[in-house]
Amino acid sequence: MKRKIYLIGAGAGGEKGPTLAAKEALAGCTCVFGSTTLLESLHLSCASTALTSSKKIKEYLEEHPDVHTAAVILPGDPGFGKEGEELRAGLKDFCTVETLAGVGLISYFCARIGCGWQGAALLSDGADAQAVVSAVRTNERTFLIAGNGHCSAQEVCGLLCGGGLGTLQVVVGEALGTDRESISFGSAAELSLRKFMPVSVLCVENPEPVRAQMRICIPDDEFFHSGMSMTRSEVRAASVGKLCLKPNSVVYDIGCGTGSVSVECALQARAGIVYAIDKNRNALELTEKNRIKFGAYNIKIVEGEAPDVLRGLPMPDCVFIGGSTGSLPEIMEAVLDKNPRVRIVLNAISLETVLQAVQCLEHLALADVDIVQLSAAKCRPAGGHKLMQAQNPVYIISGTGAGEK
Repeated sequence: MKRKIYLIGAGAGGEKGPTLAAKEALAGCTCVFGSTTLLESLHLSCASTALTSSKKIKEYLEEHPDVHTAAVILPGDPGFGKEGEELRAGLKDFCTVETLAGVGLISYFCARIGCGWQGAALLSDGADAQAVVSAVRTNERTFLIAGNGHCSAQEVCGLLCGGGLGTLQVVVGEALGTDRESISFGSAAELSLRKFMPVSVLCVENPEPVRAQMRICIPDDEFFHSGMSMTRSEVRAASVGKLCLKPNSVVYDIGCGTGSVSVECALQARAGIVYAIDKNRNALELTEKNRIKFGAYNIKIVEGEAPDVLRGLPMPDCVFIGGSTGSLPEIMEAVLDKNPRVRIVLNAISLETVLQAVQCLEHLALADVDIVQLSAAKCRPAGGHKLMQAQNPVYIISGTGAGEK
């Protein structure tokens, strides 16, 4: 008979968190897995083992063939966060998996502080710093589960202060559903000076959120540029289109200049992140101003010269190369080393750069190679007439890594 494992949400915590269905399932289990804290809070009558990874749980069950029905206790709601998803994926081929939700931390917290969570941004404990600040900036209400091996509530409030959001009001719930339950109110700046329990829930209120909209081919004169050269709107639209962005793409904009490409990428990949990279501090200052103007808070500015500055960055899905300062082969090799299937788009004006780019594409054996020459002309008034003034033709060169280092 195939074994059965329940994935059970502990809900808000303590014995009140699991539902009646969850308690009935636990009563029929031979063994229950979970963190030490959760197992101790439930006062189980059956055997319990402090294991949380699917690999360790499978090893235990293989060594104990007498265990036919077991359960894994998860904090909060098993459908919110990566832990439940990873356990389902790791155990489904080994045994029958059934999920039983508890009273979720966020819904319990909302009831305790008397507010709703419809339309709010919900972030699990794995959200990175950029995602937290971006969500708070662009939403009236944001809920976040902090701790559990990631940023603590104190650190989250510190991130908000660093993002210029220290005056926003925050509510922090600790040990929810237990006899140690505590709820604190204050500004992000005030709460950043306090320490909280390992797992907490935060509610952040922003009465004036920035509403960033997805835009394509933004007119050049909407950007701060101070006379610095920038990727023009028509070329920018075609280049960003060639990147084949997804909502959660991780993008490098190498040689970001004014940040015009970074902004359009960030507004399209709202759940992703764009690393705007440049060695010129003036360029980065312009990028920061444009980042704020367009509400593109998922742009992270990186000062330095590629490829060296790329070493500490996460793996990219897409890379736009607007400037390489003579290091194009090294840059392309570096990004392909990080992700052998990365999508690369670069712009070239001079024939020398085009030749170098083509040689790189051939040497690195990129797939789906495409080269487009785009010539645009803009209308300008001349006396009582309207004349078309040509811009420099630009080569848009793109390709995808073949999947081998």
